[in-house]
Amino acid sequence: MNNKKYPIIDKVIAQKYSADFGIPDELAQILAARFPVYNDAKKFLFPKTADLHDPWSMPDILVAVDVIMASVKTNDKILIYCHDDPDGYTAAAIMYQCLLDITKGQHERVFVYPIVREKDGYIFNPAVLREFREKGVKLIITVDFGISSRDNFKIATELGMKLVVCDHHETIYTRFPVPAVDPKRPDSSYPFRDLAGVGVSFKLAQCLYEKAFKLNPEEFFSLKKDYFPLVMLGTLADRVTLLDENRIFNSYGLSMLVTSNKPWIKYARENIDYDISNFPKKLIPVVGSAAYKDPNLGIEIFMNNDMVRVAEIYRILMEVNEERRSGVDNLMRAAILAAKIYPRVIISVLPFSKQHYLSSVAARLKDQYKRTSIIIGLRNGMCFGELRSNSVDVFKMLNSLGDFFIDFGGHCRAAGFTMSEVRLDKFIDETLAYLSDDELYSNIRDEKDLNVHPVFMLDRNRVEILKPLAPFGQGNPAPLLTDGSNIYTIDNRFNIIEKEING
Repeated sequence: MNNKKYPIIDKVIAQKYSADFGIPDELAQILAARFPVYNDAKKFLFPKTADLHDPWSMPDILVAVDVIMASVKTNDKILIYCHDDPDGYTAAAIMYQCLLDITKGQHERVFVYPIVREKDGYIFNPAVLREFREKGVKLIITVDFGISSRDNFKIATELGMKLVVCDHHETIYTRFPVPAVDPKRPDSSYPFRDLAGVGVSFKLAQCLYEKAFKLNPEEFFSLKKDYFPLVMLGTLADRVTLLDENRIFNSYGLSMLVTSNKPWIKYARENIDYDISNFPKKLIPVVGSAAYKDPNLGIEIFMNNDMVRVAEIYRILMEVNEERRSGVDNLMRAAILAAKIYPRVIISVLPFSKQHYLSSVAARLKDQYKRTSIIIGLRNGMCFGELRSNSVDVFKMLNSLGDFFIDFGGHCRAAGFTMSEVRLDKFIDETLAYLSDDELYSNIRDEKDLNVHPVFMLDRNRVEILKPLAPFGQGNPAPLLTDGSNIYTIDNRFNIIEKEING
């Protein structure tokens, strides 16, 4: 290995961590490099629900709770409107169970609608809302959806329906005509902005249980502990930062996988190649495949208590997932052939395929070409775009180009849009101009820079001592390691992965 570079570590801090936390020296050194502040290291290593932040500090959550409780009191029917992915499904499952508890099991009063993206796009579908209004729905609660477009507020108002938005996507607005619960609001003072949609749903549910049943946080966490695996799954699926509250959710969620008797967990434990460290990774694409068949299955799998029905849903979704993998593989090959590769972006325009095939291929293109990816499907004079990036805020970019779109939404690393095909060429020109700005990249770190990702000495036969650092992911990458000869890293199952680093 040439040009070895090792991290500068405060040896006293590392020694203190090793002694106080009872951990091996090598683990203490990694922890000291990442968390030089003692309390930060302690909270990371020993996640506790007591360290979850006060949900009442979330923007608009007090008025949101009041609106929901008023609707419950007047026996209004309520619609949960959610995104069509595992984050949205788990967020809806939590909110659905919460409303059932508050309404004392009145299933006929609570409806769920996961969007069908090819039909509904990124804003409310008025036709869908009218159908539910005819069923008596008066209140809409969005989860993992709704805040990015002001059209949503207008559509709900024009239909005479009350609206509460519970979301985690980006927004540039600070004033809303309805309660808008979102830690990413520019005016938010909530201590942690990187919750997934399911995390925000969990927070709103916590406040509703407190309001309805006078549950304090400790009672809520104990009585509703089956929510933690849902929050864990949605959080990991949405690839948000795995620190702070998200680390706590993951820690408690993983521990619950061992003991929970919820049918979706129990069936997987007994009938699927089950490994707790790999279970979320295997289940997420299966649940996500519901969008290709019937998005309602993505919610029902978590809510149904009939083991026979849960087994049937698993069978359906696993078959769909195999079809999805084949479809994505085929589209990936076509996308590469159609792609134009620029210094900072890869753009592929081709005939429309399934919406979720586009998003999966966009993620693959980003990983393969190490740059922002944009894939655009064409159908009937319309463009359906999906963007993925680790180096630029794609939601901010779309917002700056907002006049091009019929609708758009997302967050900093993943976004999508609908647009007329007549605007395609101009959109590409404007996108390339936007991405040519060096300031966008001035603070982006090179993943191969050893000063950013230092290398730690650790014999390969001792990688298991790093288990307290897992799960690895966004914001908490697996460390780069060396046995003295070669550099390697590990995955969440602690398999060795060889690395080639140019020093």
